[in-house]
Amino acid sequence: MEKCDMGEIRIKSEKTCVYHIVARVVHRRHLLGDLEREVWVHALRRAAEFSGVEVVTYCVLENHAHLLVRIDPQAREGGDAELVRRFGALYGTSRAAWCNLDARGLEHALRQGETEEAERLRARLRARMGDVSEFMRTLRQRYTKWYNGTHETVGTLWAERFRSVLVEDTPWLVGLVAAYIDLNPVRAGLAALPEEYRWSGYTEALAGDQELQAALAACCPGEGGIRGGLARYRLRMLGKGAAAKRDGTGCRVDREALLEAHRQGGELKEHELLQLKARFFSQGVALGSNDWLREGGGGRALARLRRPPGAAPIEFMEAPDLCVARRKYRHGGLELPG
Repeated sequence: MEKCDMGEIRIKSEKTCVYHIVARVVHRRHLLGDLEREVWVHALRRAAEFSGVEVVTYCVLENHAHLLVRIDPQAREGGDAELVRRFGALYGTSRAAWCNLDARGLEHALRQGETEEAERLRARLRARMGDVSEFMRTLRQRYTKWYNGTHETVGTLWAERFRSVLVEDTPWLVGLVAAYIDLNPVRAGLAALPEEYRWSGYTEALAGDQELQAALAACCPGEGGIRGGLARYRLRMLGKGAAAKRDGTGCRVDREALLEAHRQGGELKEHELLQLKARFFSQGVALGSNDWLREGGGGRALARLRRPPGAAPIEFMEAPDLCVARRKYRHGGLELPG
């Protein structure tokens, strides 16, 4: 468990787990243009490969980015050959400033066996793997270095420490959060359909990225393999029949009508909920079933909180016992558009 800005907490599990991560640009300025977002995606791939992180999906906009990742602490257990491979994935042929070595130099240093220097290098590399905080530090620092060098600026690019929500690792819930992330451009009015926005995991999966295809298809298991899974995932985002409407009308939602229905006590269907901004997707501590939260789904860290945050049920959607463990704020449900 980590203490974060403004007294908030970050749950870090000793188990394999899924995190929804949000990182915002300083002062929420729109600093990420086309080139900047393209480089961010490239930096994400390299940082994930180095850290041993599985990317389920992502979406990077002009002033913030969303990530859904699965992190296994055992990712740091690889041998010397694996350490060299991951080092090369992050640094390429360049030298890392912290050790003044490139991949070949690291391989040579590790061949020295059990020397003090070799053990120090192994320990430092493994400490940066299989951990959500170290993964995000690697990604943001490497990207900031590129950004400042390209734009001749100095200082931090990021507004604060990243926000993360621990997500119960079930296909239904991971798919729900993934769909919420991939629909960011639609909610923001940047695209009529999610596949029309370039810098998202769903678009990259449609373009042929096999790892993202497998990750998203696994959220919607059933017949038809990868192709069938992706089709079910798209229908989940946009609603029944949306895939057959070429003009995009299948994804158009009257947000004011949905909010009014919610105020009157009506339930929202999944694809309707996903068209609205919902705080619990990005501002809780952990998101999952009530039983999972009560049993310490986040591992010992969630169970040993001095003041357990409690589980607030998500009552305004059709969901199998979905609850959010809250931060310091009082859970407020949906935010008004705009």
